[in-house]
Amino acid sequence: MKVLIVDDEIIIREGMRKVVPWSENGFELLETASSAEEAIKRISEEMPDILLTDIRMKGKSGLDLAAYVYDCKLAIEVIVLTGYDEFAYAQEALRQGVCDYLLKTSAPDDILRAVQKAKDRLEHTKEHVQWKQGERERMISALMKRLLHKIADPGDVNRLCELIPELNKAPIQLLLIDQLLQPSQLAYYEKLWKTYVFGKWVPYNEKTVIIVQRDTRLEDDYLLRMATKKITQLLHQPVFAGTVVSSLTELSSSFEQATSLILYKWLLPDRTLIGAEDIKSRVGIPHIERLPDHEEELFNYMKIGNHEDLKRWLIDLIGWLFAHPQATPGSIHLYVQTLFIATIRFVNRVALSSGQEACNYKSLPSAAEWFPSPEQTLPPLFLQVMDDYQKQANRQNSYVQTAIYYIEQKIGESLTLYKVANHVHIHPNYLSNMIRKETGKSYVELLTELRMKKAEELLLHSDAKVKDISKLVGYADWKYFTNQFKKHTGMTPSKYRHQYK
Repeated sequence: MKVLIVDDEIIIREGMRKVVPWSENGFELLETASSAEEAIKRISEEMPDILLTDIRMKGKSGLDLAAYVYDCKLAIEVIVLTGYDEFAYAQEALRQGVCDYLLKTSAPDDILRAVQKAKDRLEHTKEHVQWKQGERERMISALMKRLLHKIADPGDVNRLCELIPELNKAPIQLLLIDQLLQPSQLAYYEKLWKTYVFGKWVPYNEKTVIIVQRDTRLEDDYLLRMATKKITQLLHQPVFAGTVVSSLTELSSSFEQATSLILYKWLLPDRTLIGAEDIKSRVGIPHIERLPDHEEELFNYMKIGNHEDLKRWLIDLIGWLFAHPQATPGSIHLYVQTLFIATIRFVNRVALSSGQEACNYKSLPSAAEWFPSPEQTLPPLFLQVMDDYQKQANRQNSYVQTAIYYIEQKIGESLTLYKVANHVHIHPNYLSNMIRKETGKSYVELLTELRMKKAEELLLHSDAKVKDISKLVGYADWKYFTNQFKKHTGMTPSKYRHQYK
């Protein structure tokens, strides 16, 4: 059992801490507190079982602390410490619910005996409370699970309304905390929450749901936000708000909405309450904005092969993604996944071109897995691909494959041999010779082949007009493009689309 000593005199605190063999007698002594105010703040997080408190202190007294425990109906035994001239206070304290009192000069055995009695009383009380309340809470939890799983029948709903009469009145709303609380914590936070607005706290699948009865005109929004702010200050977790519904049978939709918002806590770290209104304007990060540049930067770091440089680049990328005003969890994950797949394709192309087998890699973890610690989760995945590139790449082959990948990414632009060679960092003549040696084609023939391949994909998998496809693959003159396409495939673009689509 946990014991907390509260006294504004350091000599008393340290003396009681040292003279009693706490751990040897089955007690966990928490860090001592120097005031009642400090003890009140710490109770919600550390959940002591027994308080040993001075009856008189600066600020709030030991009686004020005992009154707080009593008013909150916490299962905590309070023992007050008194002087000879404070017996009257001690007797009054007993009448106000304090469990016992001790003289500050009491011997270690007397202190231990009093604390042991408090422990016995507490165990008996807790056993009785658990016996009386346990069945009710387990029933509520079981019914709530059926309701959220959409398998509850009318009898389940009626039983839940009997157990929680407040939920008979609409509207209601489900709030979610991404943390499972212990029963004692659950009771404490529910009690605290209800000082602002009604809410039933229920554990559910490693999370905690709060079923809130709302004002008919939702004019209790201020109170709801006050309650949320208080809870998030204590738990260091945001609260996710589902949709407001008119009956318990619709509660599953409110739960689904709240669950869909969980990953936004990494995007909105300063929010205490996150609801649909907070994200409705977010449409996702557009790939066209920076993705081509990020791919090019990533490939450059892979070619350089320095671990620390790539790690720093990834951390900067993650910061940019999470801070983007249009970011959604799905678009962030897709952005990173696109980069990851692009690196794998690039490395495997180099491997295959040099007669080696393609490498198999682990899939990118789900967003829920890597969002909590992206700086630790993502770099090892990208570094593995980079290391394989460094091992597999033969410099001659890597020049050509890098050039091909660059052409594919910039296929709609003007791509001179000089421009591509400059990207690869070798002389144009050398690149031209390497392309012919490896592919059997000239640079112009290779460029034309890649453009025609892209045009075929667009004709078959998009509804874009031939004139638009011409521009997308780098031809300003669509008639010239048509002639080139016919030379390459033996038919016009329109006929190709009609025959194979």
